[in-house]
Amino acid sequence: MEIEKLLKDSWEIFQKNMVAYIIGAIITIFGSMIVITSAPLFYGLTYMAAKGARGETVEISDVFAGFKPDKFIQSWILFLVLGIPIFIGFLLLIIPGIILSIAFSILFLYAMPLMVLKDATAIDALKESMEMAKADIQNTIILVVIFMILNAIGSAVWVGTFLTMPFTLIVLILAIPLLTKGTTA
Repeated sequence: MEIEKLLKDSWEIFQKNMVAYIIGAIITIFGSMIVITSAPLFYGLTYMAAKGARGETVEISDVFAGFKPDKFIQSWILFLVLGIPIFIGFLLLIIPGIILSIAFSILFLYAMPLMVLKDATAIDALKESMEMAKADIQNTIILVVIFMILNAIGSAVWVGTFLTMPFTLIVLILAIPLLTKGTTA
């Protein structure tokens, strides 16, 4: 996988629908303050990234795609399966929580994009994400490190998160077919 080309292509897609992505990220971030809306809004932002990657027009209303009953439930299953072990790890000690967070970031990096791209269930997306990450662990780790750096910079500037969050989702959407050697997206 050519990481530089992946980032360049993702940036071009981001620029075409920048306003919609930024407003979608704002809705996702502020809407997540109401906990029950966090998982479906993140699904919706991922859906926006997938539409952009397919060359479709991205609309701000796409951020609400996760509120369809089946998507709402599946997005929450995904969040709970990932979040509960990390929460328990942090309760036990900070170090196990950090280790689980890093391991889950690597193994389940592609789970939400797979749910959106393949209309997969949370469990199927988690399984496939783990298989993809294991099959190309080097590129997956490189992506996780790039995302950590980008999102740390975005968080430092705070409003930068409105840019980095949708951008990293576009990168993931474009990375999946490269990792699977398929034509998904």
